[in-house]
Amino acid sequence: STAAMGSGAETNLLLISFDQWRGDWADPGAPVLQLPALQSLASEGWSARRCYTSSPHCVPARMSWLTGLNPSQLGVTRNADVSLPTDAPSLVRDLQQRGWHTAVVGKTHWTSHFQTSDLRQNGPLLNQLGFDQACDVAGPRALRRVTCDLTEAWRQAGLLEAQRADLQQRYGQGRSAAAWSVRPSLLPNPLYPDLWIAERGLKALQAMPSDQPWLLWVSFVGPHEPFDTPPPWHGRHRADALPAATPQPDWIADLPDTCELSKCARSWSGRLSQKQIEACRADYADHLSLLDDQIQRLLTGLERRPDQASTAVLATADHGDMLGDGGMLYKGSFLEGAIRVPFIYRPPAESRTGSGIQSKRALPLTGLLREVLQNLPAGGTLKPLRHWASQQPGAVVEFGEERLFIRGARKLCLDASGQPLWATHIGNDPDEQRNRIGALHQSQPRWIRLLEWAGQEQLRRSTGAWIWRNLTNA
Repeated sequence: STAAMGSGAETNLLLISFDQWRGDWADPGAPVLQLPALQSLASEGWSARRCYTSSPHCVPARMSWLTGLNPSQLGVTRNADVSLPTDAPSLVRDLQQRGWHTAVVGKTHWTSHFQTSDLRQNGPLLNQLGFDQACDVAGPRALRRVTCDLTEAWRQAGLLEAQRADLQQRYGQGRSAAAWSVRPSLLPNPLYPDLWIAERGLKALQAMPSDQPWLLWVSFVGPHEPFDTPPPWHGRHRADALPAATPQPDWIADLPDTCELSKCARSWSGRLSQKQIEACRADYADHLSLLDDQIQRLLTGLERRPDQASTAVLATADHGDMLGDGGMLYKGSFLEGAIRVPFIYRPPAESRTGSGIQSKRALPLTGLLREVLQNLPAGGTLKPLRHWASQQPGAVVEFGEERLFIRGARKLCLDASGQPLWATHIGNDPDEQRNRIGALHQSQPRWIRLLEWAGQEQLRRSTGAWIWRNLTNA
């Protein structure tokens, strides 16, 4: 490791991730909001404008991040009460073993959040997964029962019981208006989760070593609800200045009852009013502004480091949020709002092009993240990443027993037996209002090629996958 460091090729990485940030609301090619920090990153790097998560649920998506495996390889294709074992594959451990100092601050969700627990007890597990230092934080729903450094800060401020009562009031009734009503946070700004994580992330950034390469992963819990963005960001966006939610496609009603999209749509039927959707979208936009300011804080902190020129920056998210599209919130579907995520990579200064490069190809997040991490020892330049991206046939998203295959502008959903369920073309139908499944029956060439690729990929994943059977119950 010491000999390799002498070559000067190694690149540090500041990896910034988010929970539930949908990709079209971070698209540098068609910005919905003014997000100066994110747009500055994009102007100096490379953006995958159509990057797709491996799953529209947190647990499989985040486990894919770290391991580089698909959800079906992990045997976890939806949120479940599981934890990664200590011997799990880890892209971060691979770097650690090559001499990188590694740290994570914020939400990982590589351990169960379903039971009452103290995340600080997971330190040894995170160490064995490849992190020299870890400050693990649960998401807002889990903070009702999970203890961590953040809840300890609430306790010391005398706010733990009140904050947990507020979260319980929001979420204890299941899918009710209380969960998506926009109202102020009880927390002062320094204890608001994403602001607290940013401060801890800055301190960790300042503490990164100067005598060895490093990876710092700052993982925010927003813009995941609750919808409670604090001042001064609250109220910055008006609903009528934002894109309107798309209507629910009529064809969803014709899907089999067992289809995941059909189940998701039925679970939201009649729950959301137009006014509630507009309020959620405005608060979500406010929260993105808050997060963009935290990105800028981290970038400013990075600029103060002597090794900033040899440090790459990556911003991405685990999945999106429907935000009222089709009358739905949250995730758990294969529609664009739930599965498309940001992916903006700025290489170290010595290899920047000076102008942003954008890819419109459908690309898989798991593969992109793996390529970035594996390329750090070689300098973190854009050329290998862009070459890899140019060779990809498309992206695959897995959820439950279904898979979605995306190639070009075409999307095709197959059930567990490989039978087509639905298909859309987001090039000429970006709101996915038409089911193009008939194009398969009409033998249209591009749809047939997509179906052939999907069949090959389906077979490869079912017969060649290493199904990991050692996931542990918490």
